[in-house]
Formats: sequence, structure tokens, C-alpha cells
Amino acid sequence: MSILYTNRGHFYAPHTRPVLLDCNFIVDPTNGNGFGVRSLKGQGIASLFMHTTATPGRASNGQLNPNPVSGVIQVQFNDNFNRYYGGFSGFVGPVGAPSTSTTAFSINVITVLGTATLAQWLAVGLPPGIVPALGVSFIATSTALIGGGAEVSLSAAGYSGIDHIEAVGDPNTTIGPIPVGGSPNFGGFIYLACLFEGALTAPAAGTAIGLSFYLGQSSVTVKGE
Repeated sequence: MSILYTNRGHFYAPHTRPVLLDCNFIVDPTNGNGFGVRSLKGQGIASLFMHTTATPGRASNGQLNPNPVSGVIQVQFNDNFNRYYGGFSGFVGPVGAPSTSTTAFSINVITVLGTATLAQWLAVGLPPGIVPALGVSFIATSTALIGGGAEVSLSAAGYSGIDHIEAVGDPNTTIGPIPVGGSPNFGGFIYLACLFEGALTAPAAGTAIGLSFYLGQSSVTVKGE
């Protein structure tokens, strides 16, 4: 049974003027853009930088990548905010080595569609009702050649190498900077650390990361927030 969501794009919260921002990107320290990432998507994000081995690049708002140590993320918003309520993140590791065949019981990610038919994909374990597409994952039900020049990653073996991402310091002190002397720093900042077992760790190149930020634009304080 399908659930019909009818809030027309609104969400309900006890906070005054809450804002939820999100973005996603791919970790790419060698990319020539000098940002340490590529394919940044998301509303309300002015710039996002990680460690780069290229010459540090400058975002369209004039902000220069400070080239933080590996594992640190600097995010700048398009606007200033009064309160950081929280946030969450998710990440997907890069795909492993390609293969034209599947191995029974392994987790696979489609990397090349080729001319393989739907029947050929179903025969190796694609669940009925799922349309074959790049990035689709499934558990193989047999060890077999897919056919049609199609390829999969035999596993999501290129794991991200991190187990969580957390904010550094108190974001409430950096989300409302005041422009001074022509500074381009209009728009709050937040700093994040990528960690593995408590140690700062660079995510594997090719890891896709998604970030969400729950912020407040009002100076009104309700029950201490």
C-alpha cells in the first residue's frame, strides 16, 4: 500500500523559521578544480572544500580552498544563520573492480549496461521490478556471465574507509559571520571531520557523500534553542 504524503513540500517543527539544507558530492582530491571534490549538488551551499593535491581552487563566490588536512570538510552556506540544531550524513563507497560476470551471493553494482536484456539481468539476480541502470545494486543468485558486454563491480569493495562524520567545534560560532573590509565571507561556515574508529581519516577517492544541515534563521529562542 502506498502512502500519500501531502504536506506540499513543508515540514513541521517547533522551531522558529527552521531551514533544512542538503548537498552531495564525490571525493576527488586530484581533481583539477582544486576543490578536493567534484559534482557538488545542493541548494544553499556556496562552497565546499576538502584536501586537494592540485592547486587550491576558488569558488564562484570568491572563497579560496584553504586546503584542509585530509578528512576535513569545510562547508560555506549562501546565507547566515542564527542556530545550528543538528545534521546528518551518509556516504557510499566507490565501486570495486569491474567484471562481466557475477559471483553467487555477492553484492554487485551495475557499472556498464551494454546490450544485456532485462531477462539476462534477472537471470543473475536483479530483483523483478527493478530497471537495470548504472549504480543499481543487487545480490547475485548465480555465478554466471551476464552477457551483452554488461559489467558489474563484483562487490562494493571500494568501501569509503570511514565510519561516520561529525561536526568540529561549535557550529553556532561560525554560521553567522559578519563581512569585514570587503571580505567574501558572507555566509555561515561549518567544519566536519571524517572519522574511522575515532581517527581523522580521508574518505576513499570516489566516495559519494551526502550532508544535511538543520538550521534556524530566527534569533527567537524557544526552550533554550
